[in-house]
Amino acid sequence: MKTYGVILAAGDSTRFGEEVNKLFYRVNGKELVLYPVETFLENNEIDDVLLVSSESNKSVFEKLLSGHQSISIIHGGDSRQESEHFALQHLQNKATDNCLIVIHDAARSFMSSELLTNLINAAKEHGSAAPYLDNSYFYDTENNEIVKNRRIVDIQTPQVYKFKELFDCYSFLSKNNFTGMVDTTESMFKFNKFETHVIRGEESNLKITYKSDLEIIEKAFI
Repeated sequence: MKTYGVILAAGDSTRFGEEVNKLFYRVNGKELVLYPVETFLENNEIDDVLLVSSESNKSVFEKLLSGHQSISIIHGGDSRQESEHFALQHLQNKATDNCLIVIHDAARSFMSSELLTNLINAAKEHGSAAPYLDNSYFYDTENNEIVKNRRIVDIQTPQVYKFKELFDCYSFLSKNNFTGMVDTTESMFKFNKFETHVIRGEESNLKITYKSDLEIIEKAFI
């Protein structure tokens, strides 16, 4: 049973606040996108890696990743959901029903190889896996305060599922014009109330949306 890594890198990075797309921003002399790419490529559990790019950045990725011959690059869609569907369609002719698909946000650049391995092993045992952190805060408008709800968790990526279950899910969503899914876990729940098995994630696996997010990671973990 093979395991395919899908790295989503088709975002436009408008909120990062730099002229360069955040995935090409250099940290310690290396572009941010290279960190998750190399983590996937160097992990023994991953057989093939697919990077999903915007059309405008595809040539930049091809040049940047020219030394990584074992990665394929395809065009993504106008949304995360569409990009995931395109990736699954690309893999359709070689992925078997029960092989694992590991979907990861390229903007979570500092995920560890250990977390990646743990998620794949958990998915092999439970049929799915996603990392979480139990530090969700929300604003209580009635009491005018920030509170922590221990029944709510932050879900990170990578998120791991069997190919057929994912493909059926995204085909169904597309056919029935369901859009706006936040991530794979939400898509699977919307499709068939699928409850994803979760394991503990990592503080350093923060999604870099704003430059301040990167500053937090650099100060604490790099």
